[in-house]
Amino acid sequence: MATPVRGAGVLAAAYLTLLGASFAILSRRPDLTTRTGRHLVAGALGIAALAVVEVLVCAIPLRRGERWARWAAAVPLFLLGIPIFVIDARYAPAHTRVATLLPQGIAVLFGLILVIVSLAQYFERREGSR
Repeated sequence: MATPVRGAGVLAAAYLTLLGASFAILSRRPDLTTRTGRHLVAGALGIAALAVVEVLVCAIPLRRGERWARWAAAVPLFLLGIPIFVIDARYAPAHTRVATLLPQGIAVLFGLILVIVSLAQYFERREGSR
């Protein structure tokens, strides 16, 4: 039986903040005549697409408690959130580091909490079925 996930709306809001990263990249108007510019636009559009899909996952199946949605909501944490957080922690200018890392850190924290709670529930169910 599916258990509704509390905090799915908060996680959806955290994913919405990814749109800010896309906006920041595109607002600098990357030069599309260069490879780097085209890669920046592709990355920004990819992040925006991911954000929209994740908001939908959080708003519908995750909120209902569908088990697959917990893992679908966690994948970007490991493939995008944590790696970018580490890169920004290492390379962001010192004067903007807190403003850069604080929103990311909050989103990563929510994602890690979701993963930990999901693993705990998985192992509780597994122990209960023995």
